[in-house]
Amino acid sequence: MKRMITLMLATLLSAGVWAKLPEPSAEQQAAAAEKKIKADEAKVKSDALLAATQDRVAERYKAMMQAK
Repeated sequence: MKRMITLMLATLLSAGVWAKLPEPSAEQQAAAAEKKIKADEAKVKSDALLAATQDRVAERYKAMMQAK
């Protein structure tokens, strides 16, 4: 009996795996595309800032090593 209940419970809980989500609307797709573009721009800006900071730190380190 416990085995049957466990099997039925597992079947019911796994039914959500086969459920399909509706396709996003045109507005949702446009919003997602805009959000992706903004995220890509922010990443490029962040990467440039990181590179500049790393260059400054490297130059400072080189100057400190030459001073010794």
